Amino acid sequence: MSASAVHAEIYPFQAKYAVYYKDVRFGSGERTLRRLNGDSYKITTQASVLFGTGDYTNNSWFNFKDNVLTTDRYEHETSVMGFGDVSSASFEDNGDILMDFEDGHVEIKSKPDVMDVGAMTIVVQNDLKLGKTAFSYEWVFEKKLETIAFEVVQEETINTIYGDMIAVKVKEVKKKKNRATYYWFVPKLDYQLAQVEVYKHGVRKSYLKLTALTFQ
Repeated sequence: MSASAVHAEIYPFQAKYAVYYKDVRFGSGERTLRRLNGDSYKITTQASVLFGTGDYTNNSWFNFKDNVLTTDRYEHETSVMGFGDVSSASFEDNGDILMDFEDGHVEIKSKPDVMDVGAMTIVVQNDLKLGKTAFSYEWVFEKKLETIAFEVVQEETINTIYGDMIAVKVKEVKKKKNRATYYWFVPKLDYQLAQVEVYKHGVRKSYLKLTALTFQ
């Protein structure tokens, strides 16, 4: 299994989003964190675009105990215009990742601190709670390991479903200088993700806005 140290409480929630492309709404998304039993959790991320012509679902199971988040397994499914792709993976105690796809099986020799994307979103929130201003993670998806890095830009006031609120603006550090992605997390909402903007050549191409949030 993979592990990443975090030191903040985890609060189950359901967050819903509207997805826009060039200011035209073309989809919706949802993140739901559930506590299963004891220290076990499941986070589900779903998205649907273009009136259901494209769908995305990712389920991630992990444990949180003694201030440590430990990834257990994930299941991922995408569907575009009726053509689907399904994959899953389990994280072993030695750090190896066993991945299953419709066309075969892949074993990745890894190390214990690698995560999947679902668990990583929870660690990002907790690292911000700890006051970190720069952080990076190794994560696995589609038969390969990748490193992703973030840095805090500044605090900004943004408009949310609860009115104007102070948010921490975070930038994804990318090798391609002509692309940029920014994320806004609201401290008073348990550092929930409230907004995302994607830029290409300095022009905003798409964005995401929080439309509903409930804590379980």
